[in-house]
Amino acid sequence: MRYRAIPLTALCLTSLACQQNPEKAASGTREEAPARAATKAAPANPLARAEPNGKLVSHTLFDDKFAEMASLPLPDNWILNNGKAFMSGPGNVNVYMFPLRTFMSSKDPMMQAVVRRSGGTMRAFTSMEDVVQQDLVPIAEKEGSRLVKQYDAPKIATANKGFSDLLYKVGPMDQRFHARVTEWVDTQGVNYLIVVSLTVSKVMNMVTWNYYCHALEAPPERYEEAKKILINALENTRYNPQYVQAYNQAEMARERESWAAHNERMKANKAAFEAQQKSFREKNDAINQAIAANYAQGNEASDRNHNRFLNYIKDEETVRNPKDGTRHQVQTGGNQYWLNGQGTGTYVPSNNPNYDPNRDPTLNHQQWQEAHIED
Repeated sequence: MRYRAIPLTALCLTSLACQQNPEKAASGTREEAPARAATKAAPANPLARAEPNGKLVSHTLFDDKFAEMASLPLPDNWILNNGKAFMSGPGNVNVYMFPLRTFMSSKDPMMQAVVRRSGGTMRAFTSMEDVVQQDLVPIAEKEGSRLVKQYDAPKIATANKGFSDLLYKVGPMDQRFHARVTEWVDTQGVNYLIVVSLTVSKVMNMVTWNYYCHALEAPPERYEEAKKILINALENTRYNPQYVQAYNQAEMARERESWAAHNERMKANKAAFEAQQKSFREKNDAINQAIAANYAQGNEASDRNHNRFLNYIKDEETVRNPKDGTRHQVQTGGNQYWLNGQGTGTYVPSNNPNYDPNRDPTLNHQQWQEAHIED
């Protein structure tokens, strides 16, 4: 695995700018072997140049409007919001954030129908172990990674509860908070870590639950130390009281406006049940927006983000054959990739926009189809 100062992808969850422009290294010329990606000499160990972690200090976390949202204890030479990464440390240590996923469950058939009509996903929460096994393990195994161990992180769950307790809520709500650390190893034997933070909220006969993830990647020599730094930061995040107060005031004003509009709808339409549930769903999402502004739904988006993260670890690109829609994994290094028309998976990388292997006399016995690099 190769480490770069700028990662391939960033998965932002909090109210922060999120960019997804892959950085590609230059490689290969027309004289290289046509049937495989160009090979390069391994770069010097970045730890030989990287400074050690500094003194633990408080780092300010800003939202997308540059308001002071919270503070985290991190070494003074770590950086928050480092372009595509949520946080970064010396020696190519990076932490990414996976988008929030939200589910609902209810035994009431009418509630179930309302959730489905509103585009929600019906799924009952069972345990953190089931979430890891059902959501994370299949994606990791598809990429060749495996789960090494997992364990609870009660202090992170307590920190998340402390933040939620500060927030204004529409009405009484029974909430439970969970956090779990999962450690993985990829096909190259390199470890990485995913911290899952999950909240279960029950109001009347409806249960809403959601989770988001922090993903840590670091060179083997820095992995254990970086893991401790990340977990300590999540356990000791402190939120700005003025920020919370402003948020609560805005939510109370928004609720007053919402109820006024709701009463008008009640006068016009007696079937207000569906509108009430929509309002509840909007309110419940609003509680989580302070820590999860970039909300993303659906398994497809989660799979794609996880694929990008693992592509960076393995230093690969995913390309799609426009002729038959098949996807192939190739080594990074080219601006263009040409696939063998016979479906063998053989490819030719190129950085020359004028190069066409179909006109290459050394390859004139085969047909080549240009493949598209997936974002």
